[in-house]
Amino acid sequence: MEQDIILNGSEVGKVLVTYSNGSRAIETVYTYEEWLKEYNRRETRRRIRQRTEHLYYIKQRLSGAIMVAIGIAMPFILDGDATFSLCALPLGIFLLLTKEKVMI
Repeated sequence: MEQDIILNGSEVGKVLVTYSNGSRAIETVYTYEEWLKEYNRRETRRRIRQRTEHLYYIKQRLSGAIMVAIGIAMPFILDGDATFSLCALPLGIFLLLTKEKVMI
């Protein structure tokens, strides 16, 4: 097994291994401290991404609740004209109940 060390840019800590049958593979070689640092970096990114996504869904549900409230209040404000409510209520309910990202 021949080992060539790759030292260009982001691939520091990786070793190109050529096996006896001619196949090649890149194996990662870290010390425990390097691995822990990389793990903490990735875990922090994952938490930030998860928190950002959670806040997005909270904003989406809040927007849906506001649309429902406006849809309920508009017929009283506009003396019985419920035209706007026909759009606002279904949109608000959809925003409240969906698990997809629909707002930009």
